[in-house]
This record gives sequence, structure tokens and C-alpha cells, in this order.
Amino acid sequence: MINPSHSHEPTPCPVRHWAITAPDHIAIHTTSPLSYRQLDARLNSVSQQLERYGVRRGNHLAAVVRGALEDVLLAWACVRSGVVFCPLNPAFPVTKQRELAVQLDADAFWSAGEIPPGNWLPLPLDFTRELPASEEAWLLTPTQLSNMILTSGSSGTPKAVVHRLSHHLASARGSASLIPLDEACGWLLSLPLFHIGGYAILFRVFLAGATLVLDQRERPLKERLECQPITHASLVPTQLWRLLAAGFDPARTRLRELLLGGAAIPQPLVHRLCAMGLVPKVSYGLSEMGSQVCTAVPGEAGVVGKPLPGREVCIKEQEICVRGATLFAGYYRAGGLELPLDGEGWFHTRDKGRFTAAGELLVEGRLDNLFISGGENIQPETIEQRLLDHPAVARALVVPIPSEEWGERPAAFIDWHNEPISCSELAAWVRAALPSFMVPDHWQPWPTLDDSFKPQRKHYQQLMVNPAHTIFCRTLSGPHSAVE
Repeated sequence: MINPSHSHEPTPCPVRHWAITAPDHIAIHTTSPLSYRQLDARLNSVSQQLERYGVRRGNHLAAVVRGALEDVLLAWACVRSGVVFCPLNPAFPVTKQRELAVQLDADAFWSAGEIPPGNWLPLPLDFTRELPASEEAWLLTPTQLSNMILTSGSSGTPKAVVHRLSHHLASARGSASLIPLDEACGWLLSLPLFHIGGYAILFRVFLAGATLVLDQRERPLKERLECQPITHASLVPTQLWRLLAAGFDPARTRLRELLLGGAAIPQPLVHRLCAMGLVPKVSYGLSEMGSQVCTAVPGEAGVVGKPLPGREVCIKEQEICVRGATLFAGYYRAGGLELPLDGEGWFHTRDKGRFTAAGELLVEGRLDNLFISGGENIQPETIEQRLLDHPAVARALVVPIPSEEWGERPAAFIDWHNEPISCSELAAWVRAALPSFMVPDHWQPWPTLDDSFKPQRKHYQQLMVNPAHTIFCRTLSGPHSAVE
């Protein structure tokens, strides 16, 4: 694995390095796999096209991407050219893409679909061209601004998180300390490039000279894991439950490293995977820290391990604070960067947590989600974790709803694996481990139209407040109130 310099000195582009030292090794596994030599030649062409169209170092390039080959080529060509890569979610309508591109001060815009009108250069790029690989190193500048990732956090208002190239290199180095990766490995690009977790995979793979396995969403994930050279994958619990329901067996795959994140980790899921011989790893991360901050083998619910190399974590008034070599350059606002740190250089995450006796970080939820019921503090994630530990529950989300007597009370949305159980039985399950005031008063089925991996709490709260929205829900077995 390439170990880039920790200094601000120029560092070799890893793709060019492997194109010289292991030219025939597969860099990208897709319907027509690309070797590192071919990948380098494609990147040479895309970088040349960007230069020809006048897209220069420091320019902002808005790109509607997910994880297709052309998306990866454009993302890494921007790394090479020093262009700030600004990925946009293809699920957004064109009007929203335009609004976000304006917010990001885009100088150029690329999309495989419609490019909205605006004060930017539309790019007609050809990703099939190749320019012969060079034997000279392609040097990258670690201090260069690399990308902007839009994250809504808990506010719902998109923030543009800006990182330097050095942050991503440090993130990949730290990840490799607990999740080894080499040229014999293949990491599935199962997360989109407009998400920090997806973008981080590129750096992990290319630094190690491994293979990037592109996601083929039209094929079942189980089938891909069984027939493609996938040794590493980043998934969320919902994807894993679906895999297991489809008959997934790790023994029929090459999978050896599974990184779980994005939600509370159900203990029944962990136990089931371990019994099948695949011990996953859980992680805690955020866009502002370039993806992973802590990673560990699952143990106590909520425990995510110790900080990876290059990261620091502390607790201030129950709030998780972070800093280190992966810390972002700031939020992009009105043409400048705003870096909201305290006097000691810590970024306050608004996540609630504490350290265990063993010095591992335990994440308890978002401080923004905490609400008060009858004078008692309720952290909804605590209730959700208990619900998820019931073998019948696939997904759970708890929101506060108004109560004349108590101020606010918890209401729960539940998605089942197979057959639902009664709400009274589920309430008893919660009461057996948590105080009675944390037992939800109301129970609702999971909205049939919501298949997202990260549901928006405010939307679900509105579903409870406005009864008209319940037409989107399946019938839930048992009474809708667990109050006894």
C-alpha cells in the first residue's frame, strides 16, 4: 500500500503509481474491467478534456453522480487536476440540482442526463477515450481543496462540507489500520459518491492498489457478492437484513471485511452474522471528519471503539467532539470557508456520547433529538436500539409527539422482518430494559413509501401529528397504544 507523506509535500497519484508498478492488475471491476494501466489512460484523457474546456485547478465542478464508471473517472480526474469535485444526488429533480449548484458556486456542470441552465459551463465529456500512460509520477498537492459534500445533518438545510486532499489520504490510512486492504482485495462501491462514505472508498482502494467493484443495482446484492471479487463491503443494517432474508451465506462469497454504519446496529443481526462466520465491524463517522472516526468489532450496543490513527475524540458536557488530520477545512458559505471550532480546535458534533471503562467511545444519539417528557430526558435512539434488539423488528424510529399532560411523549414506527407481534408485547420488551417513561405511547407501521436508509425524523414526526398521512402505513398488529 502507498503511504503518502504526512507533510504538505507533493504526493504521487496512487493510480499512476500502480499503472507503472502493476499495470495489468484490475483497478475497476465492471462489465468490462479496467486495469490500472487502462484506468490511468482514461484519467489522462478526462483530465486533458477538463483542461481543454478551461476547467482549472480550484474551479468548482458540480456533477450528478452515484457510482457508475464515468462518475468514478470524473471524481478521480478532479483529484488529479486539482478541481473541486461537487457531487449531487441524481435523485434530486433538476430544479434542486440547479439550486445546489448555485449554492456551491459551480464553474462547470456535468451530468449523464439533463444539465440545468445556469452560470456554469456544461461539460460534454467523453469517458471512453484513452491517452497512453506515462512512466512519470503524477504529483498531487495534499493541501489542495478536493471536494464538497452536501450534508443536511439534523437541520435539514444542506451544508457544503469542504475537504482537502490530505484529509482523505489520512482517512484512508487510518481505516487500513483496522481494515487491512491489499492488491488481492475488492471493495464494493455500495455507497454513492455524493456520500462521504462512498467517496472515501476510492481513496482506500487506490492507495492499496486493490480493486474497486462497481455496484450493479439492477442485480440482486446477494448474487453480486457470490459471483464478484468482493472481499470488502460497506453496508447499513437494512441492506444486511434484506440479504439474510434472501438466503445470504458468507461461505459462498469471498467477503472477509464488512463495515457497518449509518444506523444503530441490531444485536440479533450481529449475532447471526457471527454465527455464520463473518464478524462485522461497526463504525462511527461524519462528513466533517472524512468518514470514519472510530471502528470496532461489535460488543455492547452503541460502542464503536477507539479513535483511528489521525483522529482525536473527547467528551464535553456529554457531547462528542472531534479533531485531527481528517478534520474538514470548513463549510462553504458565500464564497468562503467557515470552520466552527472551539478555542481548543475541537469540532462539536452534536452527538451525545461517553467513554467506557475500556476507553472506547459509546454513541448515545443526537443531542438535537433529545426531548423532555414529564421532566425526564428521553433520547429516542436509546429506545430504538432496544426495539432493534427484538428479533421481530427490522427497523425502528422514535419521535416525540405533543402531550397535554407530559409535554411530549415517544411514538414509534416499526418495520417487521416477517410476522408482526402485538404492541403490548413490544412495550413489555422495552419496559424490561428501560424506565417506564421511555415506553412509547403510540405505535405506527413503517410508511410503505419510505425505503430510505436514513429516514428524516421531522418527516416521521409530521406523520404522527397529521393523521391524514397514516394512509401511507401498513396495518400494525395489536393496539396502537401501549399505555397500561
